[in-house]
Amino acid sequence: MNYYYTTDGQAVLGPCSVSELSSRRASGDLPASTQVCAEGTQAWQPLRAVLPDSGATPPPPVMPPPMPVQGDATGGIIPYKNPPALVAYYLGLFSPVIPLLGLLMGIAALILGIVGLRKRKANPMIKGSVHAWIGIVLGGIAIGEYVLIAVMIVMRAKHR
Repeated sequence: MNYYYTTDGQAVLGPCSVSELSSRRASGDLPASTQVCAEGTQAWQPLRAVLPDSGATPPPPVMPPPMPVQGDATGGIIPYKNPPALVAYYLGLFSPVIPLLGLLMGIAALILGIVGLRKRKANPMIKGSVHAWIGIVLGGIAIGEYVLIAVMIVMRAKHR
């Protein structure tokens, strides 16, 4: 039996034998959406109804779309998903200017900054490496500042 076929629903081609349809399907010339009509009839049907096992290789699997980068209301400026980095940033900012507590805040900023960097490294989707680094640097400066003040006080006391 011979068949007419269409791939676009407009142009009708053929007639072709079942073996010719099968070879065209196997070579990839006929897509899965091809409609066929037996010669002498007017009933169109999908090609798979005529060639149930066409032997054609299945199409390769479609790759999933890339994971969307989850946006946030802050535009990524405030790393609220990385609290250690955010806290290190604020502790580092205020540690040089708050007397007495500044040394403790500087130490905490240094430690939390390192924790924030490790958290960022473990999960690159979260932000906060810049905040963590600012906390580390300013915390280190505050520690140095308070150590320098302590050394100056001791030196001043020795000279009296």
